[in-house]
Amino acid sequence: MLTGGLSRKQVLAELKKIRHLDQRYDDGKILCSMCTKPHPMAEKAYKLFLNSNLGDSGLFPGSVQLQQEVVHELATLLHGENCIGHVVSGGTEANLMALLAARNMANASDPEVILPESAHFSLTKICNVLNIKPVYAKLDNSYMVDPLQVAKSVSENTVAIVGTAGTSELGVIDPIEALSRISSQCKVWLHVDAAFGGLVIPFLADNKPQFDFSLGAVQSMTVDPHKMGMAVIPAGGVLFRHEEALDCLKTETPYLTDLYQYTFVGTRTGAAAASAWAAFKSLGIEGYRKIVGKCMKNTQLIADGLVEEGCSLVVQPSLNIVAFRSKGGTKHMSEKLRQKGWFISYVPRYDCIRIVVMPHVKKKHAEVFLKDVAGIEKL
Repeated sequence: MLTGGLSRKQVLAELKKIRHLDQRYDDGKILCSMCTKPHPMAEKAYKLFLNSNLGDSGLFPGSVQLQQEVVHELATLLHGENCIGHVVSGGTEANLMALLAARNMANASDPEVILPESAHFSLTKICNVLNIKPVYAKLDNSYMVDPLQVAKSVSENTVAIVGTAGTSELGVIDPIEALSRISSQCKVWLHVDAAFGGLVIPFLADNKPQFDFSLGAVQSMTVDPHKMGMAVIPAGGVLFRHEEALDCLKTETPYLTDLYQYTFVGTRTGAAAASAWAAFKSLGIEGYRKIVGKCMKNTQLIADGLVEEGCSLVVQPSLNIVAFRSKGGTKHMSEKLRQKGWFISYVPRYDCIRIVVMPHVKKKHAEVFLKDVAGIEKL
């Protein structure tokens, strides 16, 4: 740290120089991210509430009000009008809170959680933190978790079953309805990780599977406004069907204006809630439906174009994620695409290239991408 400090002009100049090292969503080259350029009003709202702290609600009641309204908007969208929850740092913290509540409510001596083999890596990390044994259920030929495998894995130690509504690698939606039946029969907590799909599936034109609180066994859900919700990072969300779940999470806070905290992160900015609130109010149901519609249209454009070029799809896209393999070698294709400036993901366990068609990916970007794929396939 400098003794005297730099001038305002010098600080801004350094920041702008370093900012150029980061990629820009506007370039349309980022095809590996589940986040996107925030809505303009979300950015403005974030700046307005930079100094707020949701961890001390007596000082910042306005920020807490925004959080409550965001939670209500999410809960209503996901058919859980009476649910409670919090705006948190992201899907990892949301999943952590859900499994912690499930573990504490079950009070099992050797807790286990049943995870799909396709579950997000955060859940494995969380199991290590919470000392819960992960039991992985196999996938079927469509890369969905196999309900029969889940049912066979349930034991007296099972504290929760997890299903994913939009896997991070393939965009597959697990059969949550079938998992709900198993959870009901076995009286086991069902958590749905809809960090990505939670703000996509409700706005699809058709083929909407049941995946949310409309299913009676679903006790908790993760849904992230900073993904398809177009809020500023970090803005995750966790919802619980019953208030008793939060009772299992509370920690006394003797010197704050609150008696208890329920989130894992204590001091957290109200700017995240304000950002999500602004995006929700600015776009509304029809705005999100339009955005999702465009993303799905460009997703199908890319999927069809890849097939025309001789590539094969791992699965037909359910959400705005495309996973494909190249006839000339998928690893080779991924390397060549990166050389051309495309930021894509190579998924070793499926030997596929995975791209996410977020709102910053326009038709013109999709067409250039397909042109580059065609050129590489002809080499």
